[in-house]
Amino acid sequence: MGAKKPKIKEGDAFRRYQDLIEIARLVSWCMNRDYLIKICLDHLGKRLEKRARCVLMERDELKLTCWVGKYECPIEKVPVCKESIVWEVVKNGVPVNLTDIREAEGYRHTLSEAVKIKAIIPIWYVHPVTQEEKKVGALIVDSGKEGSPISAEDFEYLKVVGELIGAAAGRAELVEQLIESIRKNEAIVQETAHNFRNRLAPLGGFTRRIVKLAKDAGLANEARYVYQEAKALEAHLEQFEKCMALLSRECIGFRDFGVPTSARKEY
Repeated sequence: MGAKKPKIKEGDAFRRYQDLIEIARLVSWCMNRDYLIKICLDHLGKRLEKRARCVLMERDELKLTCWVGKYECPIEKVPVCKESIVWEVVKNGVPVNLTDIREAEGYRHTLSEAVKIKAIIPIWYVHPVTQEEKKVGALIVDSGKEGSPISAEDFEYLKVVGELIGAAAGRAELVEQLIESIRKNEAIVQETAHNFRNRLAPLGGFTRRIVKLAKDAGLANEARYVYQEAKALEAHLEQFEKCMALLSRECIGFRDFGVPTSARKEY
């Protein structure tokens, strides 16, 4: 007979699924990846009473970006050791739950305290356009010095949280790409409008001069009409530039949607 699995109290199970529902709801409307990860880690820290941290890809490195719980060594932006099991989990894309210190043998550790009992959940998503799998990083949960393993039930819970974080990361990247595209288009429009205005200004000045100097009434009227059209074009250009700037600001606001104003400076 194998060892019996620890039973989960109904209240604990309810709170756990309630957490997942809240996180899923947050993923559905919050476009700021870093803020959402912070909220997720806060949930994990309170619900599981364990340390939780997130490592994210920055070019070709994994760096410790967000965490909850006490750590004796500095960890902010610390690069994850490439000979660590965390890197292997991210590359393979398969979650692992280390419940025996022997499972971590042969690997190097990033933190000086060398935590060997922990769950590591890879964070990834599928790009909706290219269908390419994009590696984002990993979620890591441990008990610090206590060294108590993550239960099988908590491990399944963490895998769902990792999937939700991956979904949020995918949405955030698409929003950033949209904002970047709009900014590039805005720059192109501004440059075009600037060049167009530089050609309209002499036209307006020239037609005003014709109006003043023309002895023929018909010619003066035609020049006056051209001048009015040039001024109208300048007004349309100014309005168009304002609309593009407003669109850009709205997209940036869309990225921060769901993030309290007091927290936006942190992300």
